[in-house]
Amino acid sequence: MLPKAGIPHRSFTNISISDIQPTVALKDLEHRTVEKLTQERLEDLWNELVEKSKNDDKLYNLLADKKVELKNNNLFTIQVPNIYFDSLLKEYQTQILGFLREATGNESLQYKATVVTEYVEKKAYMPREKFDELLKINPAILSLRKLFPDIDF
Repeated sequence: MLPKAGIPHRSFTNISISDIQPTVALKDLEHRTVEKLTQERLEDLWNELVEKSKNDDKLYNLLADKKVELKNNNLFTIQVPNIYFDSLLKEYQTQILGFLREATGNESLQYKATVVTEYVEKKAYMPREKFDELLKINPAILSLRKLFPDIDF
C-alpha cells in the first residue's frame, strides 16, 4: 500500500521518559521559594519596574502613574484609564510578568487590567449653558430675564 500523496513517510523511535534528563533550570525551580506577596511588596516591585523601564519611553509612560492592587497571592489588577492601555499592556506582558515572577518566585502570578473612568464634571461654556446653570442655583433669574426681554441670555 502506498502512502497518501503529500504526507511524507517518517520513522519514529521509541523514547522512554526515564531517558529524559531534567535540566538545570527545572532543578532551580524545584528549590525556589515562593514569596508571600503583599500589597506593599507589590507596590515596591511595581515602582522598581517603573524605574527600570525609564530607558523605554513607551513602557515607562505605560507603567508610570498606574495603580496596582493585589487581589490574591496569584492575581493583581492594574488600573488603566481606557481599553487602549490594556492592549498596550498585552504587548509588554512578558516583560512585566517576567520581572514580577522572578522577583517573587511565583510563576503563576497574573494580572488583570481594569478600566477606571473618572467622572468629569461638564462645564458650562456657551451662554445658554451658563444661564441654565445659574437658573439651577437661583430660579429668580428667570423673572429677571422676563423683566429685560431684549437681553439675550
